[in-house]
Amino acid sequence: MLPEKQQKRYAEFYDSARNNGILDPKTTLLVHLGAAMALGCSP
Repeated sequence: MLPEKQQKRYAEFYDSARNNGILDPKTTLLVHLGAAMALGCSP
C-alpha cells in the first residue's frame, strides 16, 4: 500500500489520464498499464 500522499498523487494522475478527452482509448489503456506496472502491479 502506498503512503497517503503518494496515493493521492497517483489517484490524481489516474483520473487525469482516464478522463482526458484527448488520448484515444488504446493509448489511455497503455498509460494505465504502464502506471500500474510502475507501482509493481502485474496486468
